[in-house]
Amino acid sequence: MGIQLGPATGAHRAVRPGPSWPRIALGAVALVALGVVVGLLVAPRAPEVTVPAPSTVVTSPVSSAPASSHPTMLGQVVRVDSGDEVVVRVGDSEAVVAVLGISAPRSAGAQRATGECGAAEALRFADRTLSGQTVTLVPDPTVPEVDDAGRRLAYVVLPSQLSYTDAALLAGVVAADTTRRLWYAPVFAREQAEAVADDRGIWGAPCRAEPGQPFPAER
Repeated sequence: MGIQLGPATGAHRAVRPGPSWPRIALGAVALVALGVVVGLLVAPRAPEVTVPAPSTVVTSPVSSAPASSHPTMLGQVVRVDSGDEVVVRVGDSEAVVAVLGISAPRSAGAQRATGECGAAEALRFADRTLSGQTVTLVPDPTVPEVDDAGRRLAYVVLPSQLSYTDAALLAGVVAADTTRRLWYAPVFAREQAEAVADDRGIWGAPCRAEPGQPFPAER
């Protein structure tokens, strides 16, 4: 029993023990914690947000063209004849393929006394990029399956989904073909403009080719 001093008269009186403050503090903390837990259990959950995956940028979207009546073929490049012409083995046969969308400088030969500037560089680029590769030959819905010379007209697409047409234009080793109204002509024009602005390949020294003009003679 606790003893408490009384008034100044010197008398004493007995009193009941008062509340314990540490116990009160612990009880308050427990109540607050319980309230937080209950609030988490009954509070509505925020809706989940799905972050979309980044889209893949494709230079010339060969897969988004209108359906063509010409077949898409899988084959292997067995020979590179120029910056825009290759031989592809499809099954048991070989086909000469004129790559759509580009025109490459020509080397001197039986039909050309003087070569065009940049022909050797275009051939090396095509050989380095395409020789031995398994490629997909993708037709364009705006042109025939073969040209008057019997060459198959197609885009040559690498396993990485990179179109050789895009790669050659951006490297500046060929010019955009303006003789055919191709589905992707606007894309090819932009790629050529980029190469011209940076003086890449034939657009820089020593060729200094001009868009829309014949290739200058070999120097």
